[in-house]
Amino acid sequence: MTRRKLRLSALLGITVLVVLLGWFFVDVTARRSSFCSNCHYMQPYVDQWKNSTHKKVACVQCHPTSRRAMFAQFIKNVTRTYNPRPRAYVPDEACASSDCHAGMPKSNAVKFLSVTFPHQPHLGVDRRGIRLHCASCHGASNEAGHVSVDKRICYLCHFKGQPVEGTLTWCGSCHGAPTGMSQHAGFIFDMKAYASSGVQCSRCHVSVHEGMGEVSRDKCFSCHVSRVEAISNPKALHDNHVGVQQIRCMECHEPIRHGNIKILSVLDVSCESCHPNLHAGPKETYLGVGAREVPATPSRMFAAQIKCTGCHTQVIVRGGVSFLSQGNKAANPKACAACHDARFIPMVERWKNQGKVLMTEARRLANEGKILAARFPAHAELQKTASDLDFNANFLEQGHPVHNIEYGIRIVQTNSELLKKLAESVKSSSSPAVVQPAFARGPFTYCNDSCHTFIPKKEPYNFKGVDFPHTYHVQKAGLPCDTCHKENHHKELSLAGPPDCASCHHASAKVDCARCHASQAAFFGGKLPSRLNVTAKPDAMAGIVGCVDCHDPTKPDPLKEVSKACETCHEGKGARDLDSWRRQLQEEVGKARLLTEENSMLLNGFERRGIGVTSYRARLDAARARLDYLEKAKGVHNMVAARSLLERTKQDLSALLSEATQMVAPAPAKKKESQSRNE
Repeated sequence: MTRRKLRLSALLGITVLVVLLGWFFVDVTARRSSFCSNCHYMQPYVDQWKNSTHKKVACVQCHPTSRRAMFAQFIKNVTRTYNPRPRAYVPDEACASSDCHAGMPKSNAVKFLSVTFPHQPHLGVDRRGIRLHCASCHGASNEAGHVSVDKRICYLCHFKGQPVEGTLTWCGSCHGAPTGMSQHAGFIFDMKAYASSGVQCSRCHVSVHEGMGEVSRDKCFSCHVSRVEAISNPKALHDNHVGVQQIRCMECHEPIRHGNIKILSVLDVSCESCHPNLHAGPKETYLGVGAREVPATPSRMFAAQIKCTGCHTQVIVRGGVSFLSQGNKAANPKACAACHDARFIPMVERWKNQGKVLMTEARRLANEGKILAARFPAHAELQKTASDLDFNANFLEQGHPVHNIEYGIRIVQTNSELLKKLAESVKSSSSPAVVQPAFARGPFTYCNDSCHTFIPKKEPYNFKGVDFPHTYHVQKAGLPCDTCHKENHHKELSLAGPPDCASCHHASAKVDCARCHASQAAFFGGKLPSRLNVTAKPDAMAGIVGCVDCHDPTKPDPLKEVSKACETCHEGKGARDLDSWRRQLQEEVGKARLLTEENSMLLNGFERRGIGVTSYRARLDAARARLDYLEKAKGVHNMVAARSLLERTKQDLSALLSEATQMVAPAPAKKKESQSRNE
């Protein structure tokens, strides 16, 4: 062997040995967690890891890195070509491995700060069009610790794009149902009683977050030299940055702050600085608290955040339109017309008259209680009941029931129950406890007499896809309010859905389905509302097959047996086609809804920058109206019409998105004249 060959062989052997030693070094030494701190910029991360709950878990177990990639990192570190701003990914598979958090999404909820957090609703499904990962929330490396949860991410998802008093989910989904006592503006509230009375959190917590969670264009330049035009397409941005790159939310979004930013100050008036008890009675009546043994019942006006000066004001009428002016000692019923209309003005006079009747009745019941309790002056419980009766009568007289007529009625009803209890205790045979005014005898007796004689009802009312004629049921059918409504829960229904109406409407197969299901019947017959701007023909089965041929109204669930009816005529494929149609519609409507969301987010961005989008917004609303109608009419009743309506809707939404996107897209640069000549 020549010297040259020996030299080459030795060089090759040394190279192989170096590679093998390097590979061995990477495989054994560099994969140890203790080795990570050798890179100076990794030291802070290693320190946080050592103090975290994951300190016994090797780095590569969460940050799986191939030996080839690690060897490349080693070479970059030696040659000083590394990136001093490392981006470490943690795939969901690493978290959910059998050695770590297997089955975490399906496990019980965990406690985070004061919030009970379930993993299942947050992982594995798209939330607001974004697929979240474990590292989306557990990706923080800061003073809070390694893989700690950044609560600002929660706020970003739950509050971005929501009104200042609102959130994407019910407040109780994070905070639980309110309990205990709370104090504000000098008054003490039973939070549980308020919540059970149907008062929404936003009625008092009028601002629970601040900040828009926007993405500044400057953020893009942290990674990109250009491409900021893509900021107008949020779906594509999230698909790439969150779904593929797993970039953390707060690297791009501005933070949103959550808390009691602003609480209702309906009762905060300057007079109280010197007169702390001024108008205490009317205020407590307005709040719906203070009377003994009476459930909290806030005034509807208080729930609407109307201050005292909303009614106690001067009213200026110009051109038949009422405007509120300066505050005034006396309330002016005409102030109602400034927010509602003239039909509400006589309702205040009705409340005043009813209030006088209630005060007289409460005093009568209290006097009866004194007479009965006087028989047993040493009986403490009887004296306490008589005292409560007298207190409530005084409360009504001082608070003036007109400030909260519903609470006034409940006070009288409570006094009636207290007097009955007292009469039973002393074994009195008389029945003075019966409430004399008819409008105050029951939980629903005052609905029409006090309010709904003046307040117009929406006809027909949309009850979960069914057109409900309210006036017919009340006036012609003579149904009492508690047939459908819950006692002491304003507007809340005791009916879960249309199937609960079956006992009346589905007792026989000879029913007029179109009376309640007008939209479905019209869609089946190809009669679409003109506002949709879409024409259609009747379904192929219209005029041949009737509603009861497919739906048996006498069954507990008329929808469940439809597929069996299909098989009667279409053997072997009826049920299959029906199922296929339903899946197609669900998928296509879902796609169209995503397009409406993209358009909405884009238009919202324009409006925040002061760009007028009135015409675009009208087109978006029209597209939404078509989708709402299709879901209400149930597209399977006329698949040809459903496809036409969906196609028209998607075309309009796509065109709208394209036009709106071009509003912010940079115009193509014009070629210089000289360059054009050369070409």
